[in-house]
Amino acid sequence: MLASPIPVPCPEPALFSPTLAQLVTSYPMTPEAEQRLGELHALLTSARPRAPLAARLTWLEELVRWLQAPGATPSRRGRLAPVESQGSARLRLLVEVLSEVPAWCEALRDVLASVLAETSALRLFTEPGLSAGRGLLGDAVARLGQQLVPPAPDERDLSQWVWRLFPGKEGQAWLDELSEEQVVAFCALLRAPSFAPLTEAAEDAVLVLAARASALGLASDVLARLPPGPVEHSPFVRLPRACEALRLEVRAGAQGSTVERRREACAEAIAGCRAATQRVLRHMDSHAVGTDLVYRLEQLGHALDRLESLLWLLAPDGARATPGAALRLLSSLVDAHARERSVAALFRSSVRCISRRIFEHTGEVGRHYIATTQDEYHRMVSAAAGGGLLTAGTAALKLAITFAALPLFFEGLASATNYALCFLLIQLLGFTLATKQPSMTAAALAASMDVKAGDKGMHSLVQQLACITRSQLASVFGNLGAVVATVTFVGLIFQALLGQPLLEASEAEYVVRSLHPLKSGTLPFAALTGVLLWCSSVFGGWLENWVHYQRLPEALARHPGLRCLLGEARAKKLGEALARHACGLGANVSLGLLLGMTPAVCRFFGLPMDVRHVTLSAGTLAFAGTALGPERLVEPAFLWAVVGLLGVGVINLTVSFSLGLSAAVRARGLEPVGFLRLACAVLAGGFRSLADFVLPPVPLLPAPPPSSRYGVRSAARSRSSTRGGDGLHGVPLATSRTPPSTQHQNG
Repeated sequence: MLASPIPVPCPEPALFSPTLAQLVTSYPMTPEAEQRLGELHALLTSARPRAPLAARLTWLEELVRWLQAPGATPSRRGRLAPVESQGSARLRLLVEVLSEVPAWCEALRDVLASVLAETSALRLFTEPGLSAGRGLLGDAVARLGQQLVPPAPDERDLSQWVWRLFPGKEGQAWLDELSEEQVVAFCALLRAPSFAPLTEAAEDAVLVLAARASALGLASDVLARLPPGPVEHSPFVRLPRACEALRLEVRAGAQGSTVERRREACAEAIAGCRAATQRVLRHMDSHAVGTDLVYRLEQLGHALDRLESLLWLLAPDGARATPGAALRLLSSLVDAHARERSVAALFRSSVRCISRRIFEHTGEVGRHYIATTQDEYHRMVSAAAGGGLLTAGTAALKLAITFAALPLFFEGLASATNYALCFLLIQLLGFTLATKQPSMTAAALAASMDVKAGDKGMHSLVQQLACITRSQLASVFGNLGAVVATVTFVGLIFQALLGQPLLEASEAEYVVRSLHPLKSGTLPFAALTGVLLWCSSVFGGWLENWVHYQRLPEALARHPGLRCLLGEARAKKLGEALARHACGLGANVSLGLLLGMTPAVCRFFGLPMDVRHVTLSAGTLAFAGTALGPERLVEPAFLWAVVGLLGVGVINLTVSFSLGLSAAVRARGLEPVGFLRLACAVLAGGFRSLADFVLPPVPLLPAPPPSSRYGVRSAARSRSSTRGGDGLHGVPLATSRTPPSTQHQNG
């Protein structure tokens, strides 16, 4: 856009007076029309084909800015103004003026042809949105470097001038709104020889992109995930040959069936490359995902898309199709350049695939924490009680480490070791810890979410949410009940034997004060702990994916040293055990490190941060209550600590579940179900629906005995007689009201 209207110079009477008179008579000379024509007249009369390159580039930039400027454009007298965008209207005015004044058209043609001849468009076709082979991390560093230190300007590089003319989404939108009819007319005025340098650059870009796509497709990790076969039959080998053959035919001026046959060969090779890429992606979905490999496959897909556009530009179906194809290609190049400047977009597209894989496996683990029957519910409570029993010892060691006044680093290391060993022991013995479940059960819930689901799908979602909630409450009650009972029993026994409590009065009061919900940072610390709980589940899923991607189970099973030390069978079992428990191993160790080292690292930087884990906090509060005595348990300070403990539990579970659900839904590309819609579906079920969220599942009642020798058949399908609704022989069919699912199970 021009900062101010270009002043109209005084034309020489011998040359420009007839032209101005013709323009004045052709268009209604309103003040606005006079300003538009004056600006265009000033631009076209100032064209200098022999000026330096920088001056010619500046002149072309001013012309494009005039085309992009807002404001109504006059139409010829006696004609209705067509319905078109502002850019198309100004391009139409430029085409009309150039067609009336051949001298101006010749000057513009010479300026554009000389600029294209003296600049290179190869980077314009081959670089926007495409990697130069550095990989994901290398491209991320390169993008950060370009944002901090912009590249040095090069006037011989046409791409830098194009990015300056069409910045970001605004430039792409302006190009998309242009009328293809006006673009074709404008290109016809400039004539095809003016664009010969662009054609040569497109031919070179075809060779470069075909070679890059072939190199990406022939990488060892790509070939390892494709069916075995001769490499010479690979589409990635055929692609450069087919593109080179088409380029030579086009350069030789071939037409008709020859070019059509070469184009079909290129299309077949590109389709084969895309099919091979999809096979590699499906292989990773079923086995394991590599972020860098996913990024390279995405780059391969972008290179094939760009290559297809350039091939269509070199060998179009007709002459009129070339300007439209060039306009669409330019729009896609501008869009790709705008996207490649974002580092977040770089990781967002590459991490989505591995995120989906991580949360799918996390959801599979989370299904084991969902109790749907009474037996599973009782097993959940028993496993949670075992976890609480072990956590009592962890809480005792936590207090000993806290009051031992160790150096900061060693205090964090000791706490992390204490937590990690406890969590690993819980996993080894088959026990559960309530706070580890929400992020995993949230991933399981996300697997059943569907934004297009109707009332039936919403009802199923509510039922699964009820199962998750009551299973979570069962684990919480089992953990807290076991840890409080164990700590109280151990504390009383210790006090009876030694005559003094485990904690001194000052230490017990410190524990009580640290859990006050209002006078301490307990609730923010609980939210931080919820974030750490979710991070540990993500790390566990990532470790499981990494173990399978690197094929560590097979490597351990075939390791010569392990086979010599343990034997072939035990080495194989070790690899299988690693494959089964990699997720839990990574989650438990990372959670221990996060809970233990986060407070130490924060305090090192002067941040008074701490963690609040509901089960561990319950154990420490129980130790404090045992030391203070029963008379202190009813005092306001201790009751406030109990309230704070309940808040810690709610925040731990809520934050972890919310983050897990949001991340899993986003990784699957779904839209989250609205909270109000879900709440209305829960409340619509009445008291029974709300009770399902808390109470254990009700067992199915046994079917009543058959009322006749035909009872089995009657239970399968109820019959009604024409005589007053009686059954066979006038006996009412009591089994006709049996639920179908119960009938099927009893049958």
